[in-house]
Amino acid sequence: MPNASLPVAERRALIVLVLVFVALLFAELPGSWLIEPDEARYAEVPREMLASHDYITPTLNGAHYFEKPPLAYWVNAASMRAFGLTAYAARLPTRLAAVGTAAMLAVELETPELAGLGLWAALIVLSAPLSFVLGRYNLTDGLLTCAMTGAFLALRRFLNARQRHAHAPGALAALGACVALAMLAKGLIGIAFPGLVLIIWAGVTGRWRRIGEALWSPAPVVFLLVAAPWFVLVEHANPGFASIFFIREHVARFATGEAKRAGPIYYFVAAFLAGFVPWIFLAPRTVRQVAEAWRDRAAARADDLFFAIWFVVILVFFSVSRSKLLPYILPAFPAAAALAARAVLVRTDSVKRALDAHAIVVTLVALGGVGVGWASGELARYRVAPFAVLGAALLIAGAWAGVARASTHGRRAMFPAALGWAGLYLAIILAMPRVANDLSAHDLAVAAAHADSALVVSYRCYPQEFPWVLRHPIAVADYTDELGSDGVRPASLYWSRDEFWKRWNSGEHVVVVIKRRARAEFDASPTHGTPIGANRKYVVLANFERAAVNPNATR
Repeated sequence: MPNASLPVAERRALIVLVLVFVALLFAELPGSWLIEPDEARYAEVPREMLASHDYITPTLNGAHYFEKPPLAYWVNAASMRAFGLTAYAARLPTRLAAVGTAAMLAVELETPELAGLGLWAALIVLSAPLSFVLGRYNLTDGLLTCAMTGAFLALRRFLNARQRHAHAPGALAALGACVALAMLAKGLIGIAFPGLVLIIWAGVTGRWRRIGEALWSPAPVVFLLVAAPWFVLVEHANPGFASIFFIREHVARFATGEAKRAGPIYYFVAAFLAGFVPWIFLAPRTVRQVAEAWRDRAAARADDLFFAIWFVVILVFFSVSRSKLLPYILPAFPAAAALAARAVLVRTDSVKRALDAHAIVVTLVALGGVGVGWASGELARYRVAPFAVLGAALLIAGAWAGVARASTHGRRAMFPAALGWAGLYLAIILAMPRVANDLSAHDLAVAAAHADSALVVSYRCYPQEFPWVLRHPIAVADYTDELGSDGVRPASLYWSRDEFWKRWNSGEHVVVVIKRRARAEFDASPTHGTPIGANRKYVVLANFERAAVNPNATR
């Protein structure tokens, strides 16, 4: 077992490393534009809220948008009001949520019996590739993960208090508040996940009474006070909202292929294995400690079972879902970080094997990745070869430095391995502005904005970043998709195909953004269009003669 106290040098090193990853989380160079489609979408909805002063009914490009609850829109709108309509302001709440998740782990997991558990868990969740990347970008999943972590840790505090025959009304009130925030962040999974974890935990440990105690407590009252008002107000303002939101956006997405995001059953297993490096190499020890806790039926290992159930519930739930996206697995990462942190502290002998495997794998992957990028011409295309080489070199150096120190430094040999990942992240941050044009539509929207005050239209597509950059909705022709969840769309902005071609060929100055595959349709029309911008996905055309303003227009 680990010592009761954490060595001062190790504690200081952990704090420094956590601060390094926090600094990288917030680091961003000018030109790191919002990435299509999600980041731009979750910036545009709050921008429209600020413009309309309507914080009840979310709109996207002027049309009702009921796919997500409003928490992300509200906090993004607050950030934009405080710091301006910038990409950094749009991303700031997600980054604060990532820090909040790590801070809760650091505080709540720290115990005299296992000193350092909280700091190790915070380092792990901040440094793992998937949680680091998703913690930097403007998505709803970071806020959900922060709220869900608060809910699970409040539930854990309640369960631990009851084991001591103490009452925990504060923990239960916090549970209700965090579940409500999770529901306002992403919907019914905010209730489903904590409920399933509590039920399974009670079944495994035989402590069924805890379910009734949680239900007959301040938790449901606080939940209703926080979560219910928006749902009541939005249904009153938009009759039929509840059916759209709860049936179509939840039940249909989970049980059917309506969202067209199906994936294999192992999709999230593979995502976790790749996204939890280097800590995934501690998995053998972690699995053994959970198996031991299972045999004890949580008599003395309740935490191990609790975190394992938390992790497995989320992994299995999304694995059987018919709708799969990479960020969905993020709320499982704090539980995995807690289990991995315990493995680091309890069994130092497992660290050397983990570091050996990590060094071999990252060396092969890093060298292979640079080689493929070089051979394909992608590194030259974006002029990022120096950053790719730098990132790979730092990653590999950190991995092998950890191996070299493993025999003499024990678990502290994980520090250089983590620093290697910090070096890779720094290289990616430095390179991001050079690849942003193909990942976003910012430069294309700027080109359209400077096209002699012409009307901007998207034809058979909807680049999310255009209204964000232009600061107003754009006309959309022959396309609806997610725009107007309940069919409510302003007719002046949503055109038929016939209306578009009539106006395109009328002599009215129009700038259109299309997907590259639609270019043949314009080449066959009387008005071919003059290219004024392009990236790998979109082309911007004007129906009047004008020189290209985007250097990528001929690509």
